[in-house]
Formats: sequence, C-alpha cells, structure tokens
Amino acid sequence: MMSFIILIIALIVIFLLATTVYAAIIAAPFVGTPKEYIRKAFQFCGLKAGEKLYDLGSGEGRVLIIAAREFGAEACGFEFSYLLYLISKINIFLHCLSRQIEIRWCDFYKENLSEADVIFCYLTPKAFKKLAEKFSQELKEGTRIITFSSPLNFWEPEHEIEFQDKGLKIFGKYLIKPGPTKIFFYTKK
Repeated sequence: MMSFIILIIALIVIFLLATTVYAAIIAAPFVGTPKEYIRKAFQFCGLKAGEKLYDLGSGEGRVLIIAAREFGAEACGFEFSYLLYLISKINIFLHCLSRQIEIRWCDFYKENLSEADVIFCYLTPKAFKKLAEKFSQELKEGTRIITFSSPLNFWEPEHEIEFQDKGLKIFGKYLIKPGPTKIFFYTKK
C-alpha cells in the first residue's frame, strides 16, 4: 500500500514538472513581472473597466489580479504549466476574484484570441514567432498588445517604456543581471 502511495505521489510530481518544463520550452520559463511595471503598462495602454484582458502564459496570476482588481478588466489567463495554473487558481481565490478572472489550463497557441481588447505577454522571441500569424488572423482591429522584455519582431512597437531593473539575485549570484528592461506597446491595425 505504501509503495502505491509513493508511486502516485511520484507520478503527480513528474506530471507537474513535465508541464512546467514543456511550458518553458514552448513559450517561456516562469519569471514574474514586477507589479509596478504591470501597473505602468496598464495605465499607459489605457486599460478600462469592462475590457477583456488576456495574459498569455499567465504564471501565478499577478497580471490578472492587477487587471481585475485595480482596473476593473475582465481578465483571462492561459497557462500550460499545471503547477502554475493551480497556484493561479489559489491566488485568484484568495484575492476573492474568482468571478472576475478566468484561468485556463491550456496551450494559448490553440486558443481563440479574437475577443481580447488587450493582450499581455512576457514570452521569448521564439514564442513570438509562433504568434505572428495568429495575431494577424485573430485579433480585431484596435486590440492593444503589451510585451515585456522582448519586442514582437513582426510589428513595429508604437511606444516603449524603459525601466532600470534591479536584476534577480539568488545565493549571491545574478540570474538576471541589473540593467534596462523595456515594455513594448502595439495596436492591431
């Protein structure tokens, strides 16, 4: 009986790790966007109450929570890592925002994005290449796109905001070195 329980726990851990690694490979590894950058981006793009915000690769849900709580947006997150999906569900519940925020455990490349008014992405340039055709075909005219750290590379940004990032230090070593970080803004034409 004990070996069966250990096997079940091991399979669950393997599943959680596998979906997290796969998400990192197809889109981006999880690195949370600083909250002050999210707020500035939403202020700059004019996110309004009632607008639909989609977060592609929504991580632990901080973008969704800020969009819903502080800006009144209808927020929807797409996350492939089952571990981050569960963490998002818990965060959204703890912030009492379960009615305002939808979180989907899915591959956002396969989801319909046509209802979005604003899309937030913190992804790799490799992931953006896969989104070029999808954005051109699915997004309605006037949809605003916010990218953090990397530009889309298939559209010219209308605006850029630069922040002086403090970096990310763990055990005395920088995983992400201090330096300028940018947020890029686009509008589907």
